Amino acid sequence: MRQNRKSLTWQTASTFAVCCFLGGVAVSLGVHEHRVGAAVEQAREQARVLDEERTKLEETLAKAREVSEVSGAVSDEQVVAEAAAQLTQAASAAAYAAEQHNITVSAAVVAPPTFLNPEASTSTLRGPYATSPVLTVDATAVLDEVEDIEADGTTSASAEPTTSPSTEPSASASATPEASASTEASAEPEADEASPETAPTSAEEAEALAQIVDEAEVAQVLRGEVDDLETVAATVARLEQATAQLDDATRRIEGTTAVLEAATAEATLELANVSLDKRIDSVEALADAATSMVDAVDGKVVDDSAITDVTQARKALQELKSSDVDRDDAEAVEALKASIVDAVDTLEQTEEALYDSHQAWVKKENKRRDAVNAERTAAYEAAVEAAYDALTADYRTAANLRQSGWSGAPTGASYSNGYLPSSSLCTLSFASGQTLQCSAAKALEAADDDYYAQTGSHLGIVSSYRSYSAQVATKASRGYFAAAPGSSNHGWGMAADFSPASATWMRTHGEDYGWVHPTWARPGGSKPESWHLEFVAPGVEVSLPDEPNMLAHVKSSLTA
Repeated sequence: MRQNRKSLTWQTASTFAVCCFLGGVAVSLGVHEHRVGAAVEQAREQARVLDEERTKLEETLAKAREVSEVSGAVSDEQVVAEAAAQLTQAASAAAYAAEQHNITVSAAVVAPPTFLNPEASTSTLRGPYATSPVLTVDATAVLDEVEDIEADGTTSASAEPTTSPSTEPSASASATPEASASTEASAEPEADEASPETAPTSAEEAEALAQIVDEAEVAQVLRGEVDDLETVAATVARLEQATAQLDDATRRIEGTTAVLEAATAEATLELANVSLDKRIDSVEALADAATSMVDAVDGKVVDDSAITDVTQARKALQELKSSDVDRDDAEAVEALKASIVDAVDTLEQTEEALYDSHQAWVKKENKRRDAVNAERTAAYEAAVEAAYDALTADYRTAANLRQSGWSGAPTGASYSNGYLPSSSLCTLSFASGQTLQCSAAKALEAADDDYYAQTGSHLGIVSSYRSYSAQVATKASRGYFAAAPGSSNHGWGMAADFSPASATWMRTHGEDYGWVHPTWARPGGSKPESWHLEFVAPGVEVSLPDEPNMLAHVKSSLTA
């Protein structure tokens, strides 16, 4: 009985020992699982903080982009160029830091090319994007090969950023799994520690957090797929370091953005004042030009308000010139400059309206003058026609009184028949070599004009003035039908012999011009000569009216 009892006691002890061992294993596994879970939650919480820092960095980069674009207007200012260079450098460092941790930052900072010109700034840009005219941190711009980041296992070490405005972020400062192993006690939560205060992470949120860092191992940790406490702790350290570096980058960008913004504001204010001074300097010249324009127009417009508008616009512009403005207030300076620009535009518009009004006046005035000239021309032509009608009547009167032809010397003749000097005779334009007493020639010229208008031919003249010797020769050849030398009206330049057609026309119409077919030369007369006609109206002249005073067209006073 005793022996059996001992055996039972041994078995019981063995069983108890095994149970204790297994229980210890289970407790150890439970504690490990608890520590891994707590570490994963810590990693997820750090991922959330990292995501917030990423968002803040994106917002800061966006702000930097806006300031950088505004500063482009004053990029030739040295202070602005240097500030822009520092901002570009800080953004470059931020981009490099994000890429070193495989973090996607979808934002861009555009630095004007002049900022990257060594001559425009004394600052030397450094970093992987220092030579790029456009600095872009984009989701697609991820390095093909990413250096393994070694965690040092301490959150205090990871909080020290390696990125600075003057140096590129270095991967060597990142935490390493080996270093974290030596400080496992500080990274692992104790078994009796309370579970994280944050609510358990859902599968959807875990998946979203896994997308923050584009690296498979980190994603596995954040999804809860890794049960190695050392790996999870190293991931926590890496996320902490990335968060610290992004925070540092954000602060640096904020600082350089503020510097650039202030430099831009100062340069913009200075340029605005310079621009305002130029505007003010131009006001007087514009006002003088407006005055000259009004003087040149001299009230010659179709609408008097056009002159009033220019005068008022000129006055308003000059008043702006003497306006008080706070030269340290950029908005006030720009507002005054804008007011001057608007006033100049208004003045130009009123000047254009004045120009149009003056041109309309010129057109209207010339139309009026054309009407006056037409009236005067019509009146003159009517008076001329009446004068010629009177001349024709006088010619007919003289012809009726002297149907037998001309007798005696013309009034005022101081020479003998056949001996008239050429200076007292006038040639006929339509009959070469033929001359007559001037009043007779003038009347025959008028007859020829009408004859030509009716027939298309000129009067044919066979004989006109005959010198004494020519009369002698004619008497010798024609005998009885020729007058005695020294008595022929041909010798006074008062007779002409016409070709048959011309003689026929002259016998019908000649009296309208003071020419008659003498009764003695008519059929049944003492010496019938159908070709012979005589001028019987010396001294009869046309009394023409004075030519009208025609109004000349006016020209615009505003054109060269």
